[in-house]
Amino acid sequence: MLEVQNLVKAYGDLRVLDNVSARIENGRILVIIGLNGSGKSTLLKVITGILPCDNGCVRIDGQDVTSLEPEDRKIGYVPQSTALFNHLTVRENIIYSQKNGRGSPDGFEAVVSMLNLRGYLSKKPKELSGGYRARVALARALYSQPSVMLLDEPLTEIDHAKKEQMLPEFKQVLHQLNIPVLYITHDPREAELIGDAFAVMYDGKLKTIGTTEEAFEIIRAQVLAGAGIA
Repeated sequence: MLEVQNLVKAYGDLRVLDNVSARIENGRILVIIGLNGSGKSTLLKVITGILPCDNGCVRIDGQDVTSLEPEDRKIGYVPQSTALFNHLTVRENIIYSQKNGRGSPDGFEAVVSMLNLRGYLSKKPKELSGGYRARVALARALYSQPSVMLLDEPLTEIDHAKKEQMLPEFKQVLHQLNIPVLYITHDPREAELIGDAFAVMYDGKLKTIGTTEEAFEIIRAQVLAGAGIA
């Protein structure tokens, strides 16, 4: 289980995270929808430990990990850019976490099979399509045997038609892990295809919602208010 309680992250007078709380059970995918700049990526970086929070706590399976270094939190993290190492092969990218003592040969075979990467292991990232780079980034995160998975708009390089095809497959793979998954997007349709539960982020606050349509209405209201229309 992943729990965040009353997280605060501020830069001067700007509260990027304003008492954010959430709880994700094992085997569930929570999708957070929000515009660019709403605080989504900051939330993920605080959970991973890349950024320190000013207040609040992060718990994984009941353990307070707020003060732990990122490598000690057992979190799989897929950023927007995939952040693959271009000088390494697909195989080498996937097993990179071995440097920190994480992963196993059995785990390698499992993620390669789940994500259909068998024929691409000797290739370099620049030789792959955006869709396969996304698969490799996910495989690398899965190989590290995480207790929590965080995905920050991992399919930004993929066109709409390809996303529609890939998202149900990714959802099935993530469900097989039986760990909490937090997925970030600004696209309600993408959220609908991948998520089990939904929340919307705006002005540094997180609000649980029942449907992606509610997220669209909240975001639309924020856009209109920002433009001085509402």
